[in-house]
Amino acid sequence: MIRSAAASCGYFMRGGDSVILSRICCPRLIVTDFENRLLKAGWQQKTLPPLQAILCPPRSKTFSLQPQCTMIRNYILGTVIFSLLIIITGCDSSITDSEAPPNVVEPQTVEITASHDQESNEHLFDLSTDEIASGWTTFEFTNASHADHFVLLYKVPDEGIAAAEAAGEPLLDHWYNGVTVPFQEEYTPFVQGEINWEEFVDNLVANIAGKALWFFDPGAPPSGGPGLTAAGLTSRTTVSLSPGTYIVECYVKDEAEEFHSFNGMLRKLVVAEEVSDGEAPEATMEVTIAQPASGGLSYEGTLGQGEQVISVFFDEQPEFGYEHLLGHNAQLFKLEDPNDEGLLEELAIWIDWRLPGSFTRRAPEGATFIGGAMEMVGGETAYLHVDLSPGDYAWIAEVPAPAEKGMVRTFTIE
Repeated sequence: MIRSAAASCGYFMRGGDSVILSRICCPRLIVTDFENRLLKAGWQQKTLPPLQAILCPPRSKTFSLQPQCTMIRNYILGTVIFSLLIIITGCDSSITDSEAPPNVVEPQTVEITASHDQESNEHLFDLSTDEIASGWTTFEFTNASHADHFVLLYKVPDEGIAAAEAAGEPLLDHWYNGVTVPFQEEYTPFVQGEINWEEFVDNLVANIAGKALWFFDPGAPPSGGPGLTAAGLTSRTTVSLSPGTYIVECYVKDEAEEFHSFNGMLRKLVVAEEVSDGEAPEATMEVTIAQPASGGLSYEGTLGQGEQVISVFFDEQPEFGYEHLLGHNAQLFKLEDPNDEGLLEELAIWIDWRLPGSFTRRAPEGATFIGGAMEMVGGETAYLHVDLSPGDYAWIAEVPAPAEKGMVRTFTIE
């Protein structure tokens, strides 16, 4: 094949002391044949060498050469043949070193944008894609609305998918009708003071169990996502996702005490069997979030100015959640005044979704959320990417009375 390629791109000498290299012919068939060979050997289309330029140099390329034409001709032909040998015989070893297993994709980023439609009062998520590979994935969350938001993923069990199919509903509609709507239906009379907390919980369990029993058994495990992010900011959180179907939601409330998920902030994300080759980031600081008896929120390492990566390890969650029915997470925010103790107390109340007027719109003035790691099952780790400027910051978990549980920690960036 090398010989036929050199002949097809044959060069000849002419012109006395000056040598003009002219391309007699170089059929595209020859180039295509070499491309196919490289593709079969494992090369990707975008990484193929410039075969057209190698095999078929530009026409009428003039060199000022001395009369030793035969020597020069042999040198030029030798160079062409050597290049072909490098491509054909050398690609085996080069590909072997970088060869990836089947069904592998490049590291991935999913962009999510939060917005608000004022006319319909819908809170919306826009995802850059609705299907990704499994493995480590960075969610880049841009909050383009007027309220604070987060992104939380739940993995839907096979039983939930089967139930949606049996009901003849798209999965997202099945989740909305069986989980989201019942939650809002039962929460409204509670927050309006018509029933107490125990009645709310009993009614909620009965309502969801009658429409989506799979939500409790086997359950839809929380799988993390970007934490609370203030209006106008962008946060980035990396998590590892296994193959399956996920629901993406935000349950911050509006002024009418309606959850954003009830008003449109609910999407579906499919995670395929193919595996992303992205790896876990290298962390600058290691945060652990655990139950109060195990230390609450703690961290090792120091943070400085500029871009930082913070790992957040989730210790075992309480079996039935905390008082608010959920597990712990880790939220990071910047403080205007570190000596304002009243702000931390006010924030601890605001972050408890059960209370009237809490977890609505934006955090109390003086606290700006810059991201975090939403709830995950015990044993999982998320990575928060932040760009820190000098100032005062604090960690807080979205649980009732976080300070009493050891889940509020302040620190300063000089």
